[in-house]
Amino acid sequence: MEKKNERYLFLAVFLFWFSVYTYPSFLTTYVTNKLGAAKTLAGMIVGSYGLTQMILRIPLGILSDAIKKRKLFVMIGFAVSIAASAGLALTALVAGREHIPEGLAYAVLIFRGMSGMTAATWVNFSVLYASSYQGDQVAKAMSRVIVPQCGSQIIAMLLGAQLAGNIGEIWAFLLAAAAGIAGLVIMSKVKDQPPTGDPITIKGFLEVTRNIQLISGTVLATIYQLVVWMTVQGFVQNWARDVIGMMTAQLGYLSVANLLPNTIVSRFSGTVFAPKFGRRSVLAAGFAAMSAACFLYPRTDSMLSLLSVQVLLGTGVGLIMPLTMASAIETVPDARRGAAMGIYQAVYGAGMFIGPVIAGMIIDRFGGTGEHVNLIAGYTANFYAAMCVAVFGGILAVLLTKSEKH
Repeated sequence: MEKKNERYLFLAVFLFWFSVYTYPSFLTTYVTNKLGAAKTLAGMIVGSYGLTQMILRIPLGILSDAIKKRKLFVMIGFAVSIAASAGLALTALVAGREHIPEGLAYAVLIFRGMSGMTAATWVNFSVLYASSYQGDQVAKAMSRVIVPQCGSQIIAMLLGAQLAGNIGEIWAFLLAAAAGIAGLVIMSKVKDQPPTGDPITIKGFLEVTRNIQLISGTVLATIYQLVVWMTVQGFVQNWARDVIGMMTAQLGYLSVANLLPNTIVSRFSGTVFAPKFGRRSVLAAGFAAMSAACFLYPRTDSMLSLLSVQVLLGTGVGLIMPLTMASAIETVPDARRGAAMGIYQAVYGAGMFIGPVIAGMIIDRFGGTGEHVNLIAGYTANFYAAMCVAVFGGILAVLLTKSEKH
């Protein structure tokens, strides 16, 4: 890929995820504390982001391969992100009134689902970048592109939380809309990388679904996404607010503590660690770190201790993410990579949807209701459930991944 085009693409990646991640750091506390949503509804709102991805990613991948276009879908994704952010800003404006309309949280549910539609076009974005690479170079390329992806999320969540805590949530939503507009402009300068080869057929798609590396990478990605969305992207922020007493403006620090090690470790997971230690060992280590983090969450009693656990979980994700992403496409022909990435991201989107919904149900079930509310018990039960999922992921990583070094 040309250096100039790669720079535009990396900047577009940065703005793409920035437009989606200015508000997740405070979204669950916003809908529960300000809009009065129950934990189960809050989990559905968080999960709607994964639901729309789960539904759209396979069709987007197949359609992208069929019409031999990648860039068009990314442009549409930016446009949807702008609309979603504007809608969320409108809900914040209405929520600022003396009488908040009943059911306003359901509007947030719709707009959060729209932001998931934007994230669904990451299928096309990631394949657009990976199209210039083959074989073992794919893992290294995925490690590079994750840097602007996670780096933007760090900055977006930190700035978003500061804006929400100090001057109001509406400004974080407007910042997301502005990033989407800027991204649309930058993306227009990126050259498309249409796939080579014959258009995909039904037979070709079925062949893709039987790719062993795609299957193993997809299963492991779904499991780590389940853990992430039961915890750090779901209700860790509620633990921080309700149990530790952190303020909204401080919630962005949680995202930094999680995403910074994720970004750094991701950069070396596919380029250094996997070639040296083997993918099986790196993946197992990643799930072990996530398991330990989930075990430690209920034992945090200060912002510092919670930030430390966030670092541990982010390190685990950083080890896993690039390797599962590379597995989805590195042995798939270029003309079918959109379909392969669509399958990979759609299935792990199920983890993004199911994770927070299950978490909300667990918290409501074990946390009690009415006069018998015990938030600590509910949150703790959820963290331990996530730990069990991570342990299961580690076992599968050992069973499904080849032992040789790559």
